[in-house]
Amino acid sequence: MGFSSNGTSSHCKCKVEGEVVGSGPTRTSGVRVSIDTTNTRDSFYRASVDFVLNVCSRAPSHSTSVQIDGEDAQQFVAGLAENIGLENIRAAIIVSAAVAARTRSRFLQAWALEMQGKHAEAKSELSKICPILQIFPPEESSPEMEMVARGLEKQLNLEQRLFLLNMLIGVCGEESHRTATEALGLMPSPEGVGDGQEIKYT
Repeated sequence: MGFSSNGTSSHCKCKVEGEVVGSGPTRTSGVRVSIDTTNTRDSFYRASVDFVLNVCSRAPSHSTSVQIDGEDAQQFVAGLAENIGLENIRAAIIVSAAVAARTRSRFLQAWALEMQGKHAEAKSELSKICPILQIFPPEESSPEMEMVARGLEKQLNLEQRLFLLNMLIGVCGEESHRTATEALGLMPSPEGVGDGQEIKYT
C-alpha cells in the first residue's frame, strides 16, 4: 500500500497548493505541514484516505492504478502521510482499516440487494470493491480483514458467503480471490471453515 514496516515510503511527489515541491525516491525540499494534535492528524488522514477510496471505487472494476491529480493513488496517500508527519506504520493501519470497512459494507449491501431480487445492482455494488482491493491489497491475514471475516460470519451463513465470493470473482476476476476469501471467512483451515461444511467454488 505504499508503506513498509521499516518506516520507508514509496517513491512519491508531494504537492502544496497545486505546485510540485519535491519528487524522487527521497524528499529534499523539507516541506512539512504542522498539525497540532495526533487526533487531528489522524482524522485529516482518514478523511483523505476516504476521498481516495471513493475515487478508486468509481474506477473500472479491473483497474490496477488510479490517478489522484495526476499522481498514483498509492503514492498520493504515502506522500500525504509523510507531509503531515504521520508515521508510515500508523498510516498503513489507517488505510487497511478503511479498505476493510469498505469491503465489509459492500458485501453486506450487495447481499441486501440480492435478497431484494436486484442482482444487477448487487453486482454493481461488488464492482466498487474490485479496484480498491487491486490498488490497496490488504496484507495476508491482516487483523483488519480478520475482523471483517468474524463480523460477516455472524451475519451471513456459509452458503451466502460462498455466493458473494463467486459473484465477486465473476465481477472482478481471480485477482481479488485471496482477499475476498479471507474477508468472507472462507480460508481453509485444519479445523474446517465456518459451520464445518466443505468449501466448494462454482
